[in-house]
Amino acid sequence: MTLRELEITFIPKFIEALNKDSQASIHAGEVNFRVLGSAILLLEDIDKYTSLSLEHLMAGIINLAVCLHIDIYANIHTPKIGEAVSNQYRSEIEPWFHPYKAARKAVGSTLSEAKALEIAMPAIEQASRNPLYLTPCLPHTLRVYFEYLQQLDNTFVPPVIPTGNTFAKWSKEQFNKMTVNTPSSLLNLSLFAAARYALPIDRLPADLQEKLTALPAEAGNEAADDMEPLIPPPGSCCAII
Repeated sequence: MTLRELEITFIPKFIEALNKDSQASIHAGEVNFRVLGSAILLLEDIDKYTSLSLEHLMAGIINLAVCLHIDIYANIHTPKIGEAVSNQYRSEIEPWFHPYKAARKAVGSTLSEAKALEIAMPAIEQASRNPLYLTPCLPHTLRVYFEYLQQLDNTFVPPVIPTGNTFAKWSKEQFNKMTVNTPSSLLNLSLFAAARYALPIDRLPADLQEKLTALPAEAGNEAADDMEPLIPPPGSCCAII
């Protein structure tokens, strides 16, 4: 099964999981509408909106949903999770979350699903480059996400999904930073490098040529500028920090 075929197989699973999380009454209504609803609309016509891999797209969706939920309910309490963790998280989200909040405020309270997605899309794409934070939010979506990562690499071992009150202050155990290197994530780094340096692609498999051709020209520059040096281990790795 090609990566594209795997993505097509999992898109309905992610839509179902997002619907379950939206109906579970564990998130702010604003999260359900502005992020989860937008994510479902996006997945229903994914190629129209983004060239991100499904793996990175879902990471961005999860990160944005968690960030917006935290912004509303102030789940991050420095004495509980530690000053270093709190400061690092805030510095990671600042470049994309503040512009997202400003865009939300500018359109006012009347917002269509299409407009909500338009506002969310830049934040999702930027949030996809951040580490994934595991919290009690989006448990159904996280389970499907981990199932998807296992399909990308059968050595991947899913971490435990935190449980607890999504409206309360979270402990260290309920706010975990996870980093994952999978064949898909390494593939995307390669595609961004190929786009940035205009490398020849005629000998690549057809599905990779298609992905690279669909990648916006500026994406290679933006992504490469944001990338930190990466020395990947064999296979994939998952680390909770």
